[in-house]
Amino acid sequence: MSGITGWVDGGRDLRDEGPTAARMAAGVATRGRRGEGQWVGRHALLAQRTDAAWQGAVPPALYEENGRLLAVAVCDGELHNAEELWVAAGGGARPGDRSVADVILRAHLRWGERAAERFEGTFAFAVWDARTGELTLGRDRLGIKPLSYAPTPNGAVFASDVTSLVAHPMVRPVLDADALCSLLTQIRPAGHGALGGVREVPAGHTVRIVADRQSPRRYWGLEAREHTLGRDETVKQARDLLEDAVAREMRGTDGAGLGVLLSGGLDSSVLTGLAATGGGRVPRTFTVMFGDTAAPVPDRPYAEEVVRFWGSEHQEVVVRPAELSDPATLAAVLAAKDYPTPFGDKNITPFLFSGQVARHVPVALSGEAADTVFGGPGGVITEGRELTTFPWIELSRKFGMDHGIGTGLFDGGLRRTLDVTGHLDRMFREAVAEVPHLPGAPAPDRLARQVDYLIVTRLLEQGVQHSERLAAAAGLQLRFPFADHRLFSYLYNVPPRLKYFDGREKSLLRVIARDLVPASVLTRTKVPYPITYDTRYKAALAGRLRTLLDDSAAPVRPLLDLLAAERIAENPRLLDRGGWLGRADVEMVLQLNDWAKRLNLSFSL
Repeated sequence: MSGITGWVDGGRDLRDEGPTAARMAAGVATRGRRGEGQWVGRHALLAQRTDAAWQGAVPPALYEENGRLLAVAVCDGELHNAEELWVAAGGGARPGDRSVADVILRAHLRWGERAAERFEGTFAFAVWDARTGELTLGRDRLGIKPLSYAPTPNGAVFASDVTSLVAHPMVRPVLDADALCSLLTQIRPAGHGALGGVREVPAGHTVRIVADRQSPRRYWGLEAREHTLGRDETVKQARDLLEDAVAREMRGTDGAGLGVLLSGGLDSSVLTGLAATGGGRVPRTFTVMFGDTAAPVPDRPYAEEVVRFWGSEHQEVVVRPAELSDPATLAAVLAAKDYPTPFGDKNITPFLFSGQVARHVPVALSGEAADTVFGGPGGVITEGRELTTFPWIELSRKFGMDHGIGTGLFDGGLRRTLDVTGHLDRMFREAVAEVPHLPGAPAPDRLARQVDYLIVTRLLEQGVQHSERLAAAAGLQLRFPFADHRLFSYLYNVPPRLKYFDGREKSLLRVIARDLVPASVLTRTKVPYPITYDTRYKAALAGRLRTLLDDSAAPVRPLLDLLAAERIAENPRLLDRGGWLGRADVEMVLQLNDWAKRLNLSFSL
């Protein structure tokens, strides 16, 4: 795990900007705590913070020829095919102890911007080509590793974390109307970051930056292809792809140790079985529990059955309600996510869980993205249905939340002025226009591709990407076998009559799982990730809201429906609306306020 950052500027000499590089590197410390390295040249500087236990060399990778610097690179992530790339790029027989950045650098020198097409894994990288004065940024196919940048008059600043960007004197942290709409809805235009003027390298893209020009290039995306296999052949192909994805993510973990985050649900139970059968040893398993509360975790009995089924070394990690409201923990979670969300303890619990797991194993597998790729609850496609907005926004509107969860305490007049409804409509139309279809495809197939595409490109970051960031900040390298781009590409084209052949979600995965999980897990109903209903947590939320309302200088206070917020602060029972949905309104307000203070944001609405 690493955090990368840097600055290129063709109009100034950066060789005296070491202090700026150090400040920017400090901004990505959430992604690496064990070492720091930087390289500063005339028109570019690159830096990184690294957890050296996983990443190898701390300094940026350099390539020189006859004493002349050709290029410099930094990278966050791993490549499954590093050895093959090294050989194909002319690096020699084996990369040995070369870092991933060394391999990417060698590949860039061999194939240029198209090198990313050959990379297999999860990664975010930056290559400064001293020969041409070009910076190339790249991100893995599903955008699991973060990478943002801010254009400047003669170049750009880039980083894994917005905190690092705003540590640069040329980047002003401004929240404009478009950025606020994106935060409230958790949906932003492709390539846009969480702040005004900040861009994000889109998943499956590279961005080439020369002087004041930025040239994004897509090297991967979902494509519509005809599916001709029957059910049995489809199941076999899907299992083969999933087995290979698990095997790839297990590479390099034999000596260090491997864990599985086992909820007891179908997805994580399948991973446990595949890791046990494909790796020659049963992985350690970990389940999260809540202490000091009467609320049970419904997954627990199923997780225990999986443990007995495979005989895994198992540990229950207890999270206590008081930890969920600890100020230091709240600050760490917000810093890890990089922008505010309404998910509250649905993010805090995984952060604390990951920190405990990291004490035992450095790498763990997660079952996240299985709902996306195999079709989770609500994914069964029916005749006659037509999308008019994002499926999850459609669902939230059934609970009276027109703009998605977490927006209920923002002033109605403000939302109308911002035109949040119009923002959602524009984002939906933009996304739907991108969906690849086969000519003449029947309506159910078109609808299925729309749903899958919208979830992969617009919703996945609320799950997989958040989990990756939270785990990295807690010291755990989390890997997601279900988020394998080859598996996504294949199942994107499996028609709904096969994907939901028995009328249930995840029909194909249930067939794959028959010899991998206990029968009870195979037939159980999915439940959400565990959240706490402890009264102390809700009381703490209401208390924090009261403190905000009493602070006339609170950045977010002018944006609120103060009467609605006062009612909740005085009556915490209102937080129970819709289970945890009422809490989400307060969580979003508190996180946005803390984020604004943390980055010293200015509002331009």
